[in-house]
Amino acid sequence: MSTEPAKRLRPDRLRLPTLPIVVQKVQSLVAEGVAGTREIAAVVATDAPLAARVLKIANSAFYGLRERCISTSQACNVLGLRVLENVVLQAGVLQQYDHLRRHPGFDLAELWRHSILTAQVSSFLASRSRVALELKPDELYVCGLLHDIGQVILLDQLGDDYLDVVGAAKLLDQPLHQIEARMLGMDHNQVGALVAEYWHLPPQIVEAIRYHHGPRERIQADPVVSLVAHANLLVSRVMAGEMEAAQRTLDPATAKFLGLDDEDAARAVEYTSLALPQVET
Repeated sequence: MSTEPAKRLRPDRLRLPTLPIVVQKVQSLVAEGVAGTREIAAVVATDAPLAARVLKIANSAFYGLRERCISTSQACNVLGLRVLENVVLQAGVLQQYDHLRRHPGFDLAELWRHSILTAQVSSFLASRSRVALELKPDELYVCGLLHDIGQVILLDQLGDDYLDVVGAAKLLDQPLHQIEARMLGMDHNQVGALVAEYWHLPPQIVEAIRYHHGPRERIQADPVVSLVAHANLLVSRVMAGEMEAAQRTLDPATAKFLGLDDEDAARAVEYTSLALPQVET
């Protein structure tokens, strides 16, 4: 398998995806602050497949609802607008790329499991942090959810050429983002950041996506970037069964920087292990 440049990418040649119309409408209504749960639910209900996915996510173990939601209206009332906005975003993005699930050579379901779990762990750590983060836990959820969206965009646009890049990274046993940069001229961090900017997400979310693999100085300088980067690493280690390494993910200096302690770090690993088999894609 060749590790020579596959198809050099330029930012101005990327076809950046638009969010589904329903997701855009929900985000707009929540941002305006004038719509209630009834209006939001009505918008979600206009897209039956999306509504079904929203209910599936809302009823997942992560949200721990006492009663199963059977309608978008009920989901709105139980979850609240901000949480529902994240659920709709998650459902919309996953639905938009369902066609890639059949792509041979790339386990999209595994990538979504990793992304959703990273979102959950990012939110979990943010809720326990004792330092002033620039983003709220629900916004850190979005960072984790979209941190690897660049991989999905590259697969969608490059197809087999991107599979060659993924295969080269496995063959050489090197980080995927490094091989992407070598073979494509861009990595999935950069692509994901461009998408986040195009979707008008807050700058802090864009930066967390752009730098979740480093460089180290960016991770050490920004608590939001650091939190997402370490959540990503912790989740990767747990999914690989590397529990001792997962326990060491948050070293004392990093934990202090993030306003966390040893108990928080241990609970994050335990939380990840318990959440892993319950992730809904």
